[in-house]
Amino acid sequence: MSKSTNSIRHHRTTPFTSFNRDVPQEVVRRILDHDSPQMTAHYARMHDTTVRRAWEAARKVDITGRTVVFDPDGPLSDAVWAKQRLAQATQALPNGYCGLPVQQSCPHANACLTCPMFLTTPEFLPQHRTQRQQTLELITTAPQPHRNRITIGPC
Repeated sequence: MSKSTNSIRHHRTTPFTSFNRDVPQEVVRRILDHDSPQMTAHYARMHDTTVRRAWEAARKVDITGRTVVFDPDGPLSDAVWAKQRLAQATQALPNGYCGLPVQQSCPHANACLTCPMFLTTPEFLPQHRTQRQQTLELITTAPQPHRNRITIGPC
């Protein structure tokens, strides 16, 4: 580590606090001369307000592909943000978020992609692409001999 890189770490405004000023992680990684993004991520501490700003700016879509409108300055913005944070904590999905109120139970067993309460953002595109590829592979291999689907109970 160079002397200048080490001295950066001890300033009041450091690359570590830059995450909360919307400086991209890759820029911070290069400034600190980290070998991997994982090393930089280890030091990243994002304030809730920074995460909220990014969430407010992100385009959110429902299962029909329509944009979900959110007014960050509206009277219910704090309530919507609290609901979002709670939904992330209580309903972990690999490819989006459940918009169902926490006090309600979900009638869809693993049917999130067709659920009207399902929301997703561009950050989940890699998961959607992987899921699509896996589904296409299943469709291709399913008709092969000895590939019977067994179900228990109603489908």
